[in-house]
Amino acid sequence: MSTTLKVAVIGVGGIARIHMPGWEASQHTQVVAGCDINPEALSRWGETHGIKRLVTDPADLFRDPDIDIIDVCTPNNYHAPLTIAALDAGKHVLCEKPLAPTPAEIHAMMAARDRSGKLLMTAQHHRFRGVSRAMKAEIDRGALGDVYHARS
Repeated sequence: MSTTLKVAVIGVGGIARIHMPGWEASQHTQVVAGCDINPEALSRWGETHGIKRLVTDPADLFRDPDIDIIDVCTPNNYHAPLTIAALDAGKHVLCEKPLAPTPAEIHAMMAARDRSGKLLMTAQHHRFRGVSRAMKAEIDRGALGDVYHARS
């Protein structure tokens, strides 16, 4: 793996707009490619972010040995097949929530993660907010007892 992790985003509309500022702010990553089935949206996204490698077939990204991380930002029903293919190709994956529509698909994604030895993370962007971190600290301290269900 390179010093700077190379990222490819699949699905450049919607939630990808929320992911991009984080990738761009990181000193450890560089978004180097994007993929979308809509060539016009893909072209606009590439221009906006200065990304030249734009493809409509995600397999092109999975085959690229220079890409370290795949960021899956597609509609939910595509999360599992794209994530599994990326993991099987030896890529780390950040997948937008929910991981998949069914528990069986999530289990298949976890099996692919285990086979590959790569990381799979759900994009839970609120997890790093101050209030979330404070709540986690209180839970870890035992202030809330044995938490078995939460709703917010």
